[in-house]
Amino acid sequence: MSSGLSLPQERLLRCLGQYSQSLEKAWDVSRDISLPGLSESLGVVRSALNVPLTGLEEQGLIFKRMAHVIGGGSRRRNVYHLTEQGRILFDSLGEDTAKPRKSSSVGLPFGDLPQSGELHGRSRLIEDAFSTYSKQHCMILSGLPGIGKTTVGVAVANKILGTGSNIRWTTADEFSDFETLCQSMLISSPLPSDTDALSQQLAEQYKGETFIFDDVHMISERHLPKFLSICQQIERLQGPKMVFIGREPLVAFGKIQRVSIPPLETSEAIKLLGTTQTQEEREHIAERLGGHPLAILLYKEGTALPETNEDVQSYVEEVVLSTLDDSTRSGLDHLVLLPRPIEAKKAHDDEIVGTLDESAFLRWTSGMEKMELQHLIRNVRRSTMSREEKLQLHRQAVSHWEAFAETPDDQIILLFHRICSEADDVDAYCSSAYDSLALTHSSALSVLFEQAIETAQNPSHLHYLAAKVAIDRCEPKHVHLHVEFIEEESHSNEINMGLAYLEGRIEDADKAIEKGLEIGSQQQKNQLALSAASRRLDDRISSTLPKEVIREIKRYLTNIILPNSPEQRAVTVVALTMVQHALALAEENFTKAETLRATLVSVGGIDDALVMGLKAKAMLIESKTNPHQFSTAVEQMKQAIAQQTSPIHRDSLRLSLVEALVESDEEQAKTEFLQVPKPTISPNSVVIHRLHARWWMCTSLLKPSLRQIALKEAITQHRAAGCPRAANELEARLHSLL
Repeated sequence: MSSGLSLPQERLLRCLGQYSQSLEKAWDVSRDISLPGLSESLGVVRSALNVPLTGLEEQGLIFKRMAHVIGGGSRRRNVYHLTEQGRILFDSLGEDTAKPRKSSSVGLPFGDLPQSGELHGRSRLIEDAFSTYSKQHCMILSGLPGIGKTTVGVAVANKILGTGSNIRWTTADEFSDFETLCQSMLISSPLPSDTDALSQQLAEQYKGETFIFDDVHMISERHLPKFLSICQQIERLQGPKMVFIGREPLVAFGKIQRVSIPPLETSEAIKLLGTTQTQEEREHIAERLGGHPLAILLYKEGTALPETNEDVQSYVEEVVLSTLDDSTRSGLDHLVLLPRPIEAKKAHDDEIVGTLDESAFLRWTSGMEKMELQHLIRNVRRSTMSREEKLQLHRQAVSHWEAFAETPDDQIILLFHRICSEADDVDAYCSSAYDSLALTHSSALSVLFEQAIETAQNPSHLHYLAAKVAIDRCEPKHVHLHVEFIEEESHSNEINMGLAYLEGRIEDADKAIEKGLEIGSQQQKNQLALSAASRRLDDRISSTLPKEVIREIKRYLTNIILPNSPEQRAVTVVALTMVQHALALAEENFTKAETLRATLVSVGGIDDALVMGLKAKAMLIESKTNPHQFSTAVEQMKQAIAQQTSPIHRDSLRLSLVEALVESDEEQAKTEFLQVPKPTISPNSVVIHRLHARWWMCTSLLKPSLRQIALKEAITQHRAAGCPRAANELEARLHSLL
């Protein structure tokens, strides 16, 4: 070799030469120039780099310093840089012939595609896997923990990219559902909650791409059936190809073609150990560790080896973990029970993160944002913990995360630990979590509430919360699993009503309303009457409102008795007047509507913009009978929209404007519709469900290519909003298209 360097030294020089000289004085640096980063890039154990790194230092080609690794905990670590002499030598090195040349036709990667280092002994396996992928619409890559499933998956993904096809990568955790996985794959929103609509949308928009789902064995039983159903429909519709990576047994995945990842052959496994030991020594280590990649990477020179090559888990337990000092073991134990990766700085002992990383115990998300224990390490340590140890760790974690729970993701982890610690007041914590997190984290709450039910002495209220989440998510099958266990009559009736709406059982929903008006407190009766009246007003597609429906709405309102408390009385008056105003507009009684707006102003505490919006809506409806006023009404509505402080009120008014413009000026309707935010959250109220239903309805009118998908989702959202008649009308419209 003309450089005078050994092969490991040249490879290290090439790795470090990729990084700017400006990093030499930076406080925060990439993990790539630390020992763990270099080890992963070159595909060898950490210890194998000590000799070549020392040699490069002695030759004056590199220097070592302490720096803070980005995302890698608070403790500073050794990082490496090229000296000026090292850079001169690096510049003189030719092209790295060991690295394969990239294809000129390259697809785009989306999502959290892991970085890949040098791969040993998998060339034939990768070719076989790619061949299987080429012949099948779906494929599974499976194997033991730590065997290299993800690494092989990344290599296959790179070959797919080389064909010019885009890939979308996502990694599942214990709380993942199909929607959250789509979000991490950077699938464009909005995502329909209706399974058929979602499958059709993905099949049409992403045909020719490949979805890769890593760690599919982590998907909970709560979400797995729907996940598989959507994947099956995508396959049936010949949408994007799909690769599933996970640990056997993956029984639920049926007869999908599998490619099993075996241990490394000894001749390849020894390459993970570097060249600092003799060939015979390396072969002995590799054979004793059964060619298991992670077990080999965990090996430290001088430690005992297993008697046979058949029990990697025992080796991890009896050798790898037994050598840890108390501080490191404690830091590791606090990571063992985590349900998903976390930021290193939020670890129970973030100073231990660097130590664990240098021992190859951690795996990182792309970009070093978050980390978790290697699953082999985690699984082995979990299996050796007693119930008492786990409870103690969960309780300590509660105290820790109470101080660190800054984001909704953190709050989910805190709730997880509270549930697993069997806290006495878990009902209250779950109720609070529903109120604050149901809009953004319904997938996690679905799993957590079911976990809480398993250990609760009286789970009735938890069944109620789990059923509410299922209604929000438009999952009637899951509502059925909980409703019969809800003991409180009012809660049971509420869930039965929501379930009846979801399933389009109008008579049963009406009976539930009547029952609620009988059994509830006066406050509950007031809320239900207002809600029922509002839903009935909205439960239509056409603008006309039959007289019998008007009578029904007015009958609901007769159940309202104004509270004695001035504050509660004012709130009830405002809500009642708003419903009466909507009813007056439906009856085209504009004089009465004006009087009601004056009532709102007199009550006080009402946003002027809200009253302005009500007036603009009235003008828009009135202009239907007086076309000469239409342009004035449109301008009035635009002014009212601009004044709104509430996003919901603003979006509702703009949709009203779009709905009015569709028939008279489609291009202007499209312009206004573009300003309505796409649905990006999971609704947890009938108001938002109704708003989303209207958005999808407008989509069906303005975007013919999405008409079927949009109508399917509008139907689902109407039912979730308690508007089954509107849903039925749209269903008839959909059938006419089919």
